[in-house]
Amino acid sequence: MDRVFIRSMLSALLLLPFALPASASEGSCYGYLTELVRSSDFPFQYVGKDKVNLLIDEDDGEVVRAQLFFDTDGTGTIGWIKYTPATRVLLNTSAELDEPVALSFDARFADGYAKCLTEKQPG
Repeated sequence: MDRVFIRSMLSALLLLPFALPASASEGSCYGYLTELVRSSDFPFQYVGKDKVNLLIDEDDGEVVRAQLFFDTDGTGTIGWIKYTPATRVLLNTSAELDEPVALSFDARFADGYAKCLTEKQPG
């Protein structure tokens, strides 16, 4: 019985990096970024972190800035983040903060995002 449980848990974990949210466009790496933010210690309020999506404001190849929201129109704004893929630094940059706050997150999603970006680069 324990073997069945362990096998099912391993199967679920193997699929986890590929479970992209519906808001991620086809062929986009942003699904990994969304999951990275959801796994972080961002102070989610008003809604469960599984309902949070990102609206990308800027992605210049070095920094990604995004709005965190929980509805399809982007009107349920929760806050803002800034992610620097090269250094894997995720910051809460919400307006009510005096200074950006560094966030911790599940590194598997940073790995998936970095790998996706590498695969998308023209060869």
